[in-house]
Amino acid sequence: MTRPIILDLTADAQGMVALLVALQVPDHVRPVLVLFSGRATQVDVAMAHARDLLRACGLGDVPVRAGCPGALVQTDGVAHDLPPGNDGLGAAHLVQAIRACPQHGATVCCSGPLTTLALALVQAPDVGAHLHGVIFSGGAFHTRGNATTVAERNVAADPEAAATVLAAGVPVTIVPLGCTDRLKADAVWMEQIAPMGANPATLAARVHAELAAARNGGARGGGVDISLAAVAPLLALLGPGIFQGHLAHVDVECMGTHTRGMTVVAHGAGQPNALVLESLSVEAARGILRDLLLLAAK
Repeated sequence: MTRPIILDLTADAQGMVALLVALQVPDHVRPVLVLFSGRATQVDVAMAHARDLLRACGLGDVPVRAGCPGALVQTDGVAHDLPPGNDGLGAAHLVQAIRACPQHGATVCCSGPLTTLALALVQAPDVGAHLHGVIFSGGAFHTRGNATTVAERNVAADPEAAATVLAAGVPVTIVPLGCTDRLKADAVWMEQIAPMGANPATLAARVHAELAAARNGGARGGGVDISLAAVAPLLALLGPGIFQGHLAHVDVECMGTHTRGMTVVAHGAGQPNALVLESLSVEAARGILRDLLLLAAK
């Protein structure tokens, strides 16, 4: 059965990799909406590229939208601009896409902050019944955070949004930092997917070039391994057998000067509200990504 999925992606090379991979398995998943979050200029470029990819795969009817431009609770007092030509109604588009799917049919794979999904669940609580599940990359449980010492970047960007999603009563799978810390695009893996760039005129080559540029931009052209955590939610849907995890009740710290954005397994606090993925077979994950990306290059 082909499952409808909604991709809520970061507007970077890794987000494009996730989209390209999703388009290679039409017998398993079919995108019904693609959202991008991040800086307005980056989102604008990412949306244009995503539309090209979708059209090339015969999915030009799939809407591509900008997600919410800021957190649910604004603390900086700074207005957030939107990409030109976008209405900023990412949550409304998300609600519409979920309602159009069969009951318990749609899965949301989120590689960035959960703001758009949280706002959709607040605005239209009934859409939770239409969701098969939510899989998101975020949180830090047994490792140092990458936003603060205790908080992971996606959750720290909008702790209230993460807390809202976890409290919504929908099936949630969390792919935290400790699970994906070794899932990276290193020199060996980049050499394996080098055939993607053989024909510069193809969209696969364009994705390859963006990924290579992202690696090379970090060390004056020398190449720095970059995280592929953005693809992990999709991998957890396509290949759950390569992951190991446990059910837990997860809380998000929304207060505190030093702990805001911290994700905590609250033992004895209530019924489990999430499947927390603790580990994955990195080589299996890299192999799946490699094979699907090379398939896109054919």
